[in-house]
Amino acid sequence: MDDNSKRSQYRYKNKNRSRNKKRVSKRDKQKRIQSLSAKESIKLKLKQVFLPYLGLSILTILLFGALRWLLDIYLDILPLKEGYWDFGIPFLLAVLVVSIWMWPRYELLTLKWVKRSSSGYFFITMVLALVIPLVLSQNYLSKAAYEVIEVNSLNDIRHYPKQKYFRVNDFEPLKLESVSFIETQVISGRNFDSTLHIDYYIATPFIAAENIWLGASYHTKYDNRADQSIKDSQSSAFINDSRHKYAAKDFSNISYFKKLKSSNSRNAYLHTISTANRQSNLPHLVLLPETGLLTDSLDRDFVWGFGSFFIGMVLCLLLVLAAEFDSQEKKGTQKHIQKRKHIQKRKHIQKQKPVKKRAPVSDVSKSLVVWFKSNKERPATLVLILTCIGIFILTVFMGMDIIDPLSRQVNSVGGLTMDALQAGKYWRVVTSLFVHAGIMHLVMSLGMLFATGYILEKVLGPIRFTIAFFICGIFANVLGVLCFDMDMAGVWGATFGLFGIAIPLVAFKIFNKKYRELFGGTIAAILIITLNSMFFAFINTLSYMVYYLLTLCFGVAFGVGMVMTQKQSLLRNARRHNI
Repeated sequence: MDDNSKRSQYRYKNKNRSRNKKRVSKRDKQKRIQSLSAKESIKLKLKQVFLPYLGLSILTILLFGALRWLLDIYLDILPLKEGYWDFGIPFLLAVLVVSIWMWPRYELLTLKWVKRSSSGYFFITMVLALVIPLVLSQNYLSKAAYEVIEVNSLNDIRHYPKQKYFRVNDFEPLKLESVSFIETQVISGRNFDSTLHIDYYIATPFIAAENIWLGASYHTKYDNRADQSIKDSQSSAFINDSRHKYAAKDFSNISYFKKLKSSNSRNAYLHTISTANRQSNLPHLVLLPETGLLTDSLDRDFVWGFGSFFIGMVLCLLLVLAAEFDSQEKKGTQKHIQKRKHIQKRKHIQKQKPVKKRAPVSDVSKSLVVWFKSNKERPATLVLILTCIGIFILTVFMGMDIIDPLSRQVNSVGGLTMDALQAGKYWRVVTSLFVHAGIMHLVMSLGMLFATGYILEKVLGPIRFTIAFFICGIFANVLGVLCFDMDMAGVWGATFGLFGIAIPLVAFKIFNKKYRELFGGTIAAILIITLNSMFFAFINTLSYMVYYLLTLCFGVAFGVGMVMTQKQSLLRNARRHNI
């Protein structure tokens, strides 16, 4: 019995040992699985997000550089301004690449410290990491694609129409026959600051060179909120100082000349040259003096471009590695890890990767179709928006800068000024409604127009809404030019008038309770912002606020007249559309 009892004890101990071994082996397996899942998640993040982004970034920089070299430098068949090649198109291209091809990839990831969607962090980081080296690479390409051509005289420059840099040993500018031009522009900043920017351009002809000019420019800025007498004295002091600097300028240390291509600076110089009243059949050439060596500038640009690309890619890599797959994708990755142990074929493994959530291209196209279908009941708003977009594209092709055009450029394509009214160009009262000073001005104006037309057109109807838009717009333009001496462009005045029309519609309960609260809250917010701006603003900004308030009051009076004469029709439209 004792032997049997000892054997049973040994068997029990052996069973416990085997169970402990099994438990230990399970724990080890779990640790191994966890370690494998961490490694696998890193591999998946690299393969699905970072490596495609790295390849797309390199491909975008190379392809855009080759396209720019072919169309702009070698063939010179696409007459775009250098600002578009150097900044505008690279920025748009970076946004399109990240939003179209990388959107479904970085949406698989999420950041722990972000409570809401973390897609914005990935989007901003990836756009900046691509657009900065893309811009710097274009700056490098615009210099590296040309060589410094040595010519005997300035007239020989015309034999090299596609070249940009020239070295001339014998030249002499005629400073006594110089012409100048002053370009002023007012830019508003934060906290209602208003800055007056002054550019002073000087163009000087050369001896024994027909229609070839030497360019020089000086820039300064002042507080535009100061009195007019102070601004006039500051401007005259700056011009006199610039003239003395140019008169004392030594041209003996010039290494080479840079021929200006299509740009805002070249347009300003050409406008300056036109005041000289010199007649010539040869096209104008504007040369800027450069000191130093071109190779030193190229080396510096290359280091900055490559360094920015490396730093941007490292930041994107760290952001991708710090992220995790979201809860919906973790299940897919765990199943993928378990199947990988049993399946060894590489093609089959690639098929088991997490599937993209959605295709942005199809979503964008579907959303545009849905937007057009949903706006069938608002045809006037849709037509006005499309007209503004079409005319903006037309004005860009007419020479207006797409980002920050000068007031001279806006006025030349249909803007309204006091000089235009005095010259009898009354049609600009209407055309100025569809002319916008830059892409940001266009976007903000169309946002305001859509906000007013979204509900207001259903109540007024397309015809009355269009008539109200033009009446408010014409009143705002005439008021701004005659009473406030402003250069008018855009639909902001018209939209403030339309908001004024909505106030009596809310007060007389044309809308139902839901839309009265919606429109009433929007109007109250606009009035509060306007009154606060007037209270904290200085005298120069105060005139703008008074102008918008008068436009709003005109819209209120116009809306009261519509309610008094056509109340039943407005009520029927509102009830029919359940507004």
